[in-house]
Amino acid sequence: MERETYVHLELFGSANEVSAFVEGFSIASGQQGVYSAARENIKTDGFFEGLVSRVTHFVVPSDLIGPLSEAIEVATMVEIRIDKVNEIDHAELKFEFKCFSEEDGDAIRNVIEADLPAGVVLEGYEPKETKHENARGAELYSPVHELVITGQGQYHGPVEGIIELGRRLDDQDFIHPGRITLV
Repeated sequence: MERETYVHLELFGSANEVSAFVEGFSIASGQQGVYSAARENIKTDGFFEGLVSRVTHFVVPSDLIGPLSEAIEVATMVEIRIDKVNEIDHAELKFEFKCFSEEDGDAIRNVIEADLPAGVVLEGYEPKETKHENARGAELYSPVHELVITGQGQYHGPVEGIIELGRRLDDQDFIHPGRITLV
């Protein structure tokens, strides 16, 4: 099975109108895998640059560019045009975590290590446990905890797998994902 290829698409126009247009096109075409960079926490050029230049960023399957371009050309109710199209080789997502109990540490390790999407690799993952025996029984807001589990790492792989992991990590209390980087 061949891996789906994606492009980073920059569309010029009102952000609300462009987003509605792309979402409507995606629904009408039955195409899955159209991602809004803002919604999926995908890193793009400067935030303020997007506001000034009126550019909205999407990640879309490569085979959708032709039909989407045709739809944009005939659009009359919204001001929209393709500014840039960049091929994406893969995506990356850095994360870090910190917790204060074995149970939370086990849950974090399970979320980070288990059931990785196809093609995704976990790199630089190094959890560390620090025990302070003299802090036994300390409360959550104490300056020193009996157990501190910290770590960091980075996922590297296909766009759809990294976006899935970004969503998974976003749902966790003690894990702090960075922004998804497109390469």
